[in-house]
Amino acid sequence: MIMRTFQKLFFSPIFFFRIFFVLLILLLLCDGFQAISAQNLMEISADSQLDYADHCFEKMDYPAAAAEYKKFIYFFPDDERIDMADYKIGMSYFHDKAYIQALNQFTHILDQNGPTKIGIPSAFMISRCYQRIRNYPSAIENLIYLKQVTDDTDLTDKVYYHLGWLYLESGDFVQARSAFSNISIANQTAYNTRDLDVDLSAHADIPQKNPITAGIFSIIPGGGYLYCGRYRDALTAFLVNCALIYGAYESFDEALYAIGGMIAVVEVGFYAGNIYGGVSSAHKFNQRKKNEFGERLKKKFNPDFNPKLSMNIKSDDIMLGMTYHF
Repeated sequence: MIMRTFQKLFFSPIFFFRIFFVLLILLLLCDGFQAISAQNLMEISADSQLDYADHCFEKMDYPAAAAEYKKFIYFFPDDERIDMADYKIGMSYFHDKAYIQALNQFTHILDQNGPTKIGIPSAFMISRCYQRIRNYPSAIENLIYLKQVTDDTDLTDKVYYHLGWLYLESGDFVQARSAFSNISIANQTAYNTRDLDVDLSAHADIPQKNPITAGIFSIIPGGGYLYCGRYRDALTAFLVNCALIYGAYESFDEALYAIGGMIAVVEVGFYAGNIYGGVSSAHKFNQRKKNEFGERLKKKFNPDFNPKLSMNIKSDDIMLGMTYHF
């Protein structure tokens, strides 16, 4: 009985249809899983990774750009464009105003490659980073090192040109003129050194205040401020010091020695501050006038030192195109 029932069920057309239907569903499911797995395992090429990093850089998303360039270096360590990615990481930091990180990155590139086609732009960028953090001695020292390790005339002239603007920005106009004058005759027209020298010669006419004179004038409260053109500060210093001197005098005249002594101590502090402020005002006046002079020259000559990198790396060489805005 059982055997007959089993035979009837096994040889039934419905049974075969059900088996076929189940196998068909399993086959479709397997194909679906394979498609999903293929999508999940989609391989990212070196070109697509670098293109995305460049896209982030061009969109000025510099933190993302730096991260994507690092991924490119990690996943494709044998790619010939590694140097470009390394440099772009430094540029991403620089544009993001992370100057210390940029400085470390460019220093790493220079140490690793030396004065090569990628090391030389990095050396210039090291000076740019120092300039941005107002460390002019280090910025100048780095360019002097670069000048010493090359005998290429065009590169040396570029170094002198950068040095001239660094000296100018730091207020050392004599050294700035000297740097510009060292540019070779062949490149003087390109760098417009003659006009620069003429304008720089006017630095002797920059209004200056003598700090010693300001200190002497400060013997009269407010005199140093008045000498430097800070009239409101001069009036305030004069009135406060006169009031304290008069208060101390009246206290001693009325035999209020304790109060008079305290007022006198306070007045000594204000009087010393008046002298220091007068001397400091002279220094600030001089620096402000130097800065104004330098800014006028920048606006007139518009030196272009702001790095916007365009690098194309081929199998045998590295081609760099760079512009700068100082």
